[in-house]
Amino acid sequence: MMITLICGVHQYQTGGLFESTYLGNLEPIPHNVWLQVIYNDVLQVGIILSFLFIGFSKERIEDEQLAQLRLDSLQWSVYVNYALLILCIVFFYNWTFLSVMMFNVITPLIFFIVRFRWKIYSLNRSINTGAL
Repeated sequence: MMITLICGVHQYQTGGLFESTYLGNLEPIPHNVWLQVIYNDVLQVGIILSFLFIGFSKERIEDEQLAQLRLDSLQWSVYVNYALLILCIVFFYNWTFLSVMMFNVITPLIFFIVRFRWKIYSLNRSINTGAL
């Protein structure tokens, strides 16, 4: 995102914002492609920030047990994410691998949120049934 912003500012200052070219291609980049690139960057940053707010927002009752659940869920999500990343490194190549890497930015947050919410649900269910 930052690189895109810096390149965009540089291209704007030099007057070549819509005159720049693809790598190895001498055709100018169309205006709609630049808009799509900016849209994709804003969308990705928005998704990441949203998941960060969802995953790390304070609960109504924040105690040591919940902090431990949060830590365990975060550790579990990192393990699962890197296990899947290793599999993707072995089995995906070229542009497909680039897509996997772009998705890999948000998968730890997704795994963390799912695991953390599931553990909270399980804890609340065991408290309500008196199994604790």
